[in-house]
Amino acid sequence: SSFCSFGRTAAPRVPRTPRGTRGVSSLCGAMTGAPRSFADVLVPQKRHPLLEHEEESEEEGEEEDVDEYSRGAPRLPWGISKKVIREAPVALWEEGRPKSGDKVSIHFVAKLQDGTQVGSSRDSGKPFDFVIDQLPREVVVGIEVAAVTMRRTEIAEFKVAPRFAYDDFGSPPLIPPGATMLFEVEMLGWVTQTDLFGDGCAVKSVETPGVGESKPERGQEVVLTLKCTDRKGNILEDHEHLEHVVGDPIFGPLSRIVVAALMSMVEGERCSVALTREAVPSDRRFIKAKLELELERVFESRDVSLLQDKSLIKKVLRKGEGDVVPEGSRVKLLVESATDGMEALYGFTGPKTLQFPVGDGEVCDALEFAAMTMRVGERSTLTCSPAAPQCMELELGLVALKAPKVVLTIELESVDVGSAGGATASQLPSETLASARTRKDIAAGLYKRERYALALHTYTKLVQLLGDRAKLQDEHSEEARTLKMPCELNRAACLLKLGDFASARVSCDEVLATHADNVKALFRRASASFGLSDFGAAMQDLTRVLGLDPSNAEARSLAKQVREAQRSYAKASRETAARMIACEDSPNSALADEALKDEGAQPVTLASRLLLQLAALSACLPVERCMRLFRRRAVMPPP
Repeated sequence: SSFCSFGRTAAPRVPRTPRGTRGVSSLCGAMTGAPRSFADVLVPQKRHPLLEHEEESEEEGEEEDVDEYSRGAPRLPWGISKKVIREAPVALWEEGRPKSGDKVSIHFVAKLQDGTQVGSSRDSGKPFDFVIDQLPREVVVGIEVAAVTMRRTEIAEFKVAPRFAYDDFGSPPLIPPGATMLFEVEMLGWVTQTDLFGDGCAVKSVETPGVGESKPERGQEVVLTLKCTDRKGNILEDHEHLEHVVGDPIFGPLSRIVVAALMSMVEGERCSVALTREAVPSDRRFIKAKLELELERVFESRDVSLLQDKSLIKKVLRKGEGDVVPEGSRVKLLVESATDGMEALYGFTGPKTLQFPVGDGEVCDALEFAAMTMRVGERSTLTCSPAAPQCMELELGLVALKAPKVVLTIELESVDVGSAGGATASQLPSETLASARTRKDIAAGLYKRERYALALHTYTKLVQLLGDRAKLQDEHSEEARTLKMPCELNRAACLLKLGDFASARVSCDEVLATHADNVKALFRRASASFGLSDFGAAMQDLTRVLGLDPSNAEARSLAKQVREAQRSYAKASRETAARMIACEDSPNSALADEALKDEGAQPVTLASRLLLQLAALSACLPVERCMRLFRRRAVMPPP
């Protein structure tokens, strides 16, 4: 009976104002009223000056365990003090402490302040289990607060004020009203629990902790073992060492639960998920079923393509050591296999080890960009889609590729960092500029060989490095700014070749901000605007180019293309407006055609300015009235 009176109390009574604080509750509201949750009382509360003397007298002779707080223990609230009887071994400190939602197992001995024992779990020989912060509460608040400050095997005594125990009412006949309790608690262990959906239908319990902190995301590849049994022990699902893409609905009604569980796990973790009736309401077999999961492996997948268009996906099979390969370093890269995803590619001459300086373009783009992100000893697969031309490598026999994608298995054997010729910020200013000139010449050669992606990567690195160098305002800053401008212009040229017109226009803006009459920057910005169908901006830049250089044949040719595109766009816009205002079968179609042939209308901006307005009007107004509005607005000058 004493055990039940301590552990399994009835519905929690509302705590009254603690003894010793009568008359000052308005001055220190934090000391009165019931705590909303045990997490609330763990927050250190500010003492009021009027209570300083009283609190010191109540806690006289008790010393605060400063070392415990410095090691990360939650700070106890006023009204609960802790005395460590047996410290946990240092080897167990990495396990941490239990947290909200965990199911803990303890032994306890409950005493009054005079030493009278009123309850003990040791008398029954069975540990006492409860879930921290579960509502309705299974134990008094003081025990929950005490549990989250303890490590496994630790024994401590807690002095708990009435407001965190049985309050002014007590628990007669064993516990008198307003009693201060002494609890000796031994932390036996806990099970980390997580409510996957917040409704109690699927509660995950960690059985074996994993390693690391990274968790798989939706779309990431993993290797898992899964087993689901019903309440009678019959196997419903069983998969061992399964390669799976997180989010793939291959487990039927369990897929939603498997995804949520996997996204909360780390590599090496084993867990079980207890299912209720509401977890899978469409299938009664899963009522009170148990789902067991082991996350054996999480593959790190990364898009290593320059434009981040998922054309080059690297999946790490074995992690390497050290830093990533510096640009210009000479590497040894083993290409083990080349397949189309299923079968080996015809003509592949591997396995073969390639030796090349990273970033110089001696091998195909796929291997260049993969090597830039690898570490020594790393083994990965590289999926290239489309395969040509980024996977075409003569030394591997990959010349005429017809497969839509190529999967290469590669391993970085060694890196010669001493041979690195890349420019870095750690070099002396003169060395940085000399290396930058060398890398600029290499990038120019890549551009001439139509290796635009690799050239763009080199120019981007140079622009960043020289920009930082130019901000230092020293004797080399002016030379760095001078060298940066052609790199930015060439970067824009690479972006135009790769079809990234928006980024090309940004690069041209950087140059024109300091060199407003640079002909190359104006022409390339006009080309980018033309690619974005911004014909007005393109003509404006081309007009400036022809004003500065009237004999520029490229500018004249582009201006002709822009004017033709303007006419084609205006014609298409007029036809679209006509179809929206009056269909061909309408008796008013002739009226629409007559309005569109109005010579006073503005051909370029007519449809773009009135299209949405006329579409809305034609839905609720007669066609004749729409035509009158059309004529009246069409002859107005552009705003």
